[in-house]
Amino acid sequence: MRILPLLLTSALLFGCGEESDTKEATSSAATIAEVPESNAVKFFNAILIENDLKKAKKLAVPSMARVLDSYSTGKAAGRTLFNMRFDKLEITVEDTNKNVREFYTDKADVMLIFTGEYDGDRRVDMRMVKLVNQKGKWLISEVKTDPFARTGV
Repeated sequence: MRILPLLLTSALLFGCGEESDTKEATSSAATIAEVPESNAVKFFNAILIENDLKKAKKLAVPSMARVLDSYSTGKAAGRTLFNMRFDKLEITVEDTNKNVREFYTDKADVMLIFTGEYDGDRRVDMRMVKLVNQKGKWLISEVKTDPFARTGV
């Protein structure tokens, strides 16, 4: 008779311990999620899909945010600043050339691939996004044009 209450009490105590481990694991996962690739995608998603310059400015260094301030909408910034127009868009990270060393520095280069449609035509574009780590947060500092684009062809 005394064993049953002891088993129930120990089960409750062990159950409480597992919850705290789960909370710790969740907070660790949130920290790991703060990677340069995710912020680069979030930045362009805010500009080209959500049309939200305020959100994009929070993911940029102050100098880039000031440049974005000169545009009225995300679509205008995408069209004029980055020369990109899409009606439908999917943004992916090109990670075949990923360097492990970037996780030990405060700078990272991320290649993004933009696949979508504009006026019924399929478009594929690439951009090299340069990020810097400031106070534990990866911010976009520069966006390079498509290194593989051909002009005059």
